[in-house]
Amino acid sequence: MTVLRTLGKLLISLGVGVLLFVAWTLWGTGLATSRAQEALEAEFNAADPIRVSIRPGNDQPTDPVDVPDSFRPGPGDPVFRMRIPEIDFRQMVVEGVTTDDLKKGPGHYPDCRDGFDKPLCTDAKEVWPGERGRVILSGHRTTYGAPFWDIDRLREGDEIHLETRWGDFTYQVTGAEVVPPNAKDIANPDSNGPELVLTTCNPRFSATERLVVFAEMEGAS
Repeated sequence: MTVLRTLGKLLISLGVGVLLFVAWTLWGTGLATSRAQEALEAEFNAADPIRVSIRPGNDQPTDPVDVPDSFRPGPGDPVFRMRIPEIDFRQMVVEGVTTDDLKKGPGHYPDCRDGFDKPLCTDAKEVWPGERGRVILSGHRTTYGAPFWDIDRLREGDEIHLETRWGDFTYQVTGAEVVPPNAKDIANPDSNGPELVLTTCNPRFSATERLVVFAEMEGAS
């Protein structure tokens, strides 16, 4: 009986430990992300505006812009704010898509330069909001605030607002797709027009697939 009681207490302790670990993984990590977001927001709000040039849009609804090459944020730096009214979403986006970067919030896929190493960067020129090409963002579906928890709810026509230091840009969702986790064509910034792609794990609590939401730029201010 003593052995059974001891074993029972051990199993209960293990069960409590597992529950505490799960709770921390799902909710506790969000506390660190929330603090990081507050700091990123303050840093972004204090930064100076950036002047950009306008490029003829070739029948695009809004003329694309050209962000100067001098804008070279480092890993984890705040680069712009994203709002998605349909799912009550508002967060700062950081530069980079490494594990450490995504602990702070959604990450912008960078080009390969100092501080950014393959395979988590592109050899092509990275694309910024408002530019012609594909802006690529990744975010957690669970843990660290789960910023992309609800992006499966987005439907055609829903708006995604990107607020930058050089202007505000509105993209409209055009569709979504579930792809294998190693699909490489999604992280290709080449595109005929200004596009936006959101990527995250699928289904929730799994990394067996990737959920990809596509959007096209509809306006700027």
